Amino acid sequence: MIKKITTVEKKVYREATKWLIKNYQAIKLMDPESVYTFENNTNFIQGFVYRCLKSSATEIFELDLNWNNIGAHKYVTPDALEKYLNNKKSSFIKEHVVCKNIYFKEIINELKKDSPNEEKVFDILLKYYFTALITKEEDKKLDEKGLRRVMVVNEEWDGENLFVRYECTGINLIDNPYYVFK
Repeated sequence: MIKKITTVEKKVYREATKWLIKNYQAIKLMDPESVYTFENNTNFIQGFVYRCLKSSATEIFELDLNWNNIGAHKYVTPDALEKYLNNKKSSFIKEHVVCKNIYFKEIINELKKDSPNEEKVFDILLKYYFTALITKEEDKKLDEKGLRRVMVVNEEWDGENLFVRYECTGINLIDNPYYVFK
């Protein structure tokens, strides 16, 4: 599978990158404990990045980027889509296709610099920050293969095959027909 990037994504992610850098500059002025939490807690960083994307999507396109809505996810599995269409909403997992611990560290390292490179942060977000809606059963396959926080087991990930975790577990991702950034 090849990730296709839309014009809408580029615009939203570009603006979100600006928000991210600007807001991180403000965080750097906070007390050391708050800075440490931001730099070392992927859930906090995830929420921060998501809010920047949500704000830019709302500002630019008046899109509601609601994490709990199917439209926020670039990919979906056929089983998850079927369950969604049949209103079985409790059976979903919102999954980062690329393990967030991998690329959030790259973003933080860039943001820590006195003059963060906006283009580099943008490239990282655009390449790696996208999600899929999968079923709980499919999510268990990732755990069973040891792929919760790594892209591949017992070897170095090449950084290019963004879908390798799903390919080796037999989880089939398809383009989400409800994706808001088309």
